[in-house]
Order: sequence, then structure tokens, then C-alpha cells
Amino acid sequence: MRFCPKCGYEDPVCWHSYRWITDMDYTRWEDFQKEYPQWANIECGQIVADLHCFYRRSSKKNNGSYVFRWPSAYGEKYYLSRDFERFKAKRDFPHPSQKQLELDHKP
Repeated sequence: MRFCPKCGYEDPVCWHSYRWITDMDYTRWEDFQKEYPQWANIECGQIVADLHCFYRRSSKKNNGSYVFRWPSAYGEKYYLSRDFERFKAKRDFPHPSQKQLELDHKP
């Protein structure tokens, strides 16, 4: 939960810091519907925005169970800054600069 000492604004309790992407928060879909009834019917993968933040409901892969938010100053595509599927695909193959370890001991 965040609190602004200048203006006294306090974030709703439902928002949590997202571990994988800096400056992104997440909440459960049910909590989002209670706090933001104007967007209670957004679809999976859809992005909505207000004056300060972008909000994106998660994809159908996890049934849209979560909503992510990030500051509008970062732009609408900030959530793509961490593409896990491409990261996993690249991890299967060694980087060209990586060398195989050579064992010094003999059996």
C-alpha cells in the first residue's frame, strides 16, 4: 500500500508489488471489480487507462484472474518489457559467447 505525504492519497489495499516487472502492481480480478466498478466488464488482455495509470487484465491462459497496473508515463506497452515465453525459449540454447565447461579431472 502506498501513501503520499504531500496530498494524503492512499492506495487501495488490494494492490501488491509485482515481483517480475519494476513499477508494476497487480491485484486479483474480484478485488479490482470492487474497487473500480467502471471497468468491471473488461475482457482478458484488454488495456484501459485513467489519468495516472494503465490497467490490463491478464490473458485467457490464467482465466483473467489478475489485473496489472503501471504508470501512464511508461506507455501502454510497458507490460511487454518482460516476455517470459521468449525468455524460456532462448534459455534452452546456450548463448554464442558461452563456452562449455571442461572438467580437469580424469576418471
